Amino acid sequence: MSQSSTNVGSESGEKFRRAVIIGGSMAGSLTAAAVAPHFEEVLVLDRDEFPQTPQQRNGVPQGAHFHALLAAGRNAMDELLPEFSTLAVKMGAAELDSTADVMRLDRAGWSPRFSSPLTFIMASRPLLEWVVRDRASAIESVSFRPRHEVAGLLSENGAVTGVRLADGTQLAADLVVDASGRRSVAPGWLDELGYPRPVETLVNAHWGYASTFVRVPQDWDPGFRALACVPYGEGALTTAAERRAMAMWVVEGERRWILTVQGSAGDYPPRKEADLKEFVGSIGVPELDQALSEIEYPERILIWRDTTNRMRDYAGSAERPENFFTIGDAWTAFNPVYGQGMTVAALSARALSHEIAAHLRERPGTLRGLADRFYDRTSELVTFCWNSSTALDYRIPGVEVTVDGRPQDQSESAGSLEFSDRLAVWASLDKDRYVKYRETTQLLRSNDWLRSDDVVDEIKDRWEELGALLTPR
Repeated sequence: MSQSSTNVGSESGEKFRRAVIIGGSMAGSLTAAAVAPHFEEVLVLDRDEFPQTPQQRNGVPQGAHFHALLAAGRNAMDELLPEFSTLAVKMGAAELDSTADVMRLDRAGWSPRFSSPLTFIMASRPLLEWVVRDRASAIESVSFRPRHEVAGLLSENGAVTGVRLADGTQLAADLVVDASGRRSVAPGWLDELGYPRPVETLVNAHWGYASTFVRVPQDWDPGFRALACVPYGEGALTTAAERRAMAMWVVEGERRWILTVQGSAGDYPPRKEADLKEFVGSIGVPELDQALSEIEYPERILIWRDTTNRMRDYAGSAERPENFFTIGDAWTAFNPVYGQGMTVAALSARALSHEIAAHLRERPGTLRGLADRFYDRTSELVTFCWNSSTALDYRIPGVEVTVDGRPQDQSESAGSLEFSDRLAVWASLDKDRYVKYRETTQLLRSNDWLRSDDVVDEIKDRWEELGALLTPR
């Protein structure tokens, strides 16, 4: 059975008939909001069932682990979905000062602590996803269709014209966007239509997670609302501090926090409570040991090991169909330990909102060329986050890198992160500079200022001094 769609976009302001978004998670909901002004109907299809309250669902297995929504991602969500932040906070999300409330231990030592105007939201992934989907559902033209599994694409005259569902139903559409996340099988769909698969690069430093929601004591004041300890990641990873990490922070309500423990290079954290405490204790940070000794573990500990960075180079493909593109993890999935995924999805959706409006002003009545325009606009952001994520993983001995399944020599890719280490130390020595640095890591500010001649020259001039301040554990 086929359900038709007719392209009626025109200079008169008429809308296209239908857009289909594959995947109803963060990227899919935000994409629906981005394109909604230009379509009579936006269908968000997902093979999973959506919960009626904020809770873990099967379609987002990584949802039980810690998630960081960077400040830039929050701003983009507020632009696409007005009142996103207001509702999230009302539902229990915590608003944190990124310098005063956060204790961070990395190669530069403990981060400086002082009050700043740079704030961001902390919440569980189920709550954030529920709020985003709630706000997107409030848009008149947007509807979510659970238990709708897409099995392939329809095409005609060099353009995607709809989707084929697993039950055989065909849905016509003027635009199809794959936002189905890490599970995306879009390369196979393109192959079925006679288009080349995108080049696929994988970077795997063999990270693993063990996470649980914990209960902290009444009026608990450990001196922070978020604590993160990253692995030193140097040499042969012979000590726990070099290969293990953890993070814990408040999520919904003052007594419900999330604890995520991480290990790299195949040193995976355990599932049992006693073993997990011993795993964290081996890092050798008294602040961690004290905090973990005071909390309760009312929920089970869950494991997650799908942490490979994966980029499918759709933007660089020589040939691809019109009226179809990918977004979020379906395009580039980052190692989640670096907390970039949700924010990149939000920024990409906001860019799509701007680009589709500009495209239709210049070329009313057609969506041909929009995919090229979207990839051109967002490739720089995606590539920047990819480079920062993989550069840190290259530091981990035993990291595996493949391009279309072929192993790659890492002698050049791994390079030296000595400059980046000193840059972090340099930034931490001045409050104003440190806020700018955190604005950069929160993707609110371009990193161009960090590459300026003045900054580079100063770091080179102070090379030995800054190097001496690096803090091995």
